[in-house]
Amino acid sequence: MMTLTSRKFWIGAALTLTVTIGAYGAEQAPFGLVDFEPVALKDGAGAKLDQAIVTYQDKAYEIRLNGLGVGGAIGVTVTVIGEVHGMTDIMDLEGVYVPELSGPGATDVSSDDLWLGNDHGVQIRLYTDDPDVVIAPGSDEVNLLFGWGQ
Repeated sequence: MMTLTSRKFWIGAALTLTVTIGAYGAEQAPFGLVDFEPVALKDGAGAKLDQAIVTYQDKAYEIRLNGLGVGGAIGVTVTVIGEVHGMTDIMDLEGVYVPELSGPGATDVSSDDLWLGNDHGVQIRLYTDDPDVVIAPGSDEVNLLFGWGQ
């Protein structure tokens, strides 16, 4: 027969295990957000995604992306949303991103939900508000730099 003390122990252990499994299975909140201006897709050539603002720890940073675009639909204005994961320092954001280093479920090079990762462990999830629009790198990599330049 189980005593009250042993029953409390096993109930506590089961609750701890349940909470731990739930915490590891839950998707982590982003460390930063990437804000692009809405993009008008006027023709089949698509459009570049080359300037954005990253918000991290209540500060805004201008960034420039080389090698990223959207397309797939004509005559629509699309919003691209970005989430930054795995960043511990804002300087880790700058660098070369490739789809192969990306996060959970990333299998396609172009999609309306694209993950990119860099060698600092930073992952950026980009997605659109229109499932008919795809986001794609123009080559094997996307370069992210601070500032907008000239």
